[in-house]
Amino acid sequence: MTTVWTRLTGWLTLLAALTAAVHGLLVAVLPSDRGTPTAERLLPTGLAVLCGLGWLAASAAARRTAARRKTEPEPPRGSSPVVAVLLGVTLALTSAAALVQASGPDGAEGRQLRHIHQAGAVTSDLPILLLRSESRRIGRVNRTPVYRTAVDLSVPFADGPRTLTLDVETAGSARVGKKTTVEYAPGAPELGARAHAYATVDGLALPWVLGLAFVVLVFAPVILADGRRRVHASRRFRPAAHLSAAGVLLVGAGLAAYVGLVLPSPFVGWPLAVIASATPWLAVRLVARTGRERA
Repeated sequence: MTTVWTRLTGWLTLLAALTAAVHGLLVAVLPSDRGTPTAERLLPTGLAVLCGLGWLAASAAARRTAARRKTEPEPPRGSSPVVAVLLGVTLALTSAAALVQASGPDGAEGRQLRHIHQAGAVTSDLPILLLRSESRRIGRVNRTPVYRTAVDLSVPFADGPRTLTLDVETAGSARVGKKTTVEYAPGAPELGARAHAYATVDGLALPWVLGLAFVVLVFAPVILADGRRRVHASRRFRPAAHLSAAGVLLVGAGLAAYVGLVLPSPFVGWPLAVIASATPWLAVRLVARTGRERA
């Protein structure tokens, strides 16, 4: 019975971790998911943590039972590559999900945009009513110069239009009558509105993060499948290794959650996201190294 529980909780942990990684990626990358409530953001990771704790408890129980009977716990069976391949996919996607938490709008602007989406954001192209500052060139997008200008816009909230002064980015110099894209919540005028931003450092980093994740996603399952006997051997519960690995993973999950929920500045968010993305590989390294030392 104990062996059944260790296998069941082991599979549940792996699948829950994979689900949490995919969910974390989608919530961070898809604009439509910016308004995802906090509880929904944390639920998949929480379930993965609970499954992992269940595996630790079942494995510890199996170890105590074997000690009472003065027998060795039953070793993990088989050399199928399925577990190794799924582990490789999960590691790659978990690292990517941790990294992309730092992408996109951050700080006060990111939090405002999230609140707007949670209140039911709509997107409209609104004409510029008045220029409040000179247009300042900030870069180029597709060979077109992009300018930032403080302007007045009439935003059509549910209780009536309101004139707001926003910093907008336009392709070419801003002028009265030119339309710019704005996001706002019609029923929550107190949240204000956010103008479309053409490019940020975070936004430019996202394609590189996803590209790197794709490369790792291709090679990690192949490498782990080739060493699948060691992957299966690492499933034998060793408290020093697995508890240390669990602690590392909890730290990584906490850092990723902090970056994704608090939206700190890039100078804080990106270093924390990089550390979080490394923790799955460090955890695997701890388990594998301890296994070789015990072999």
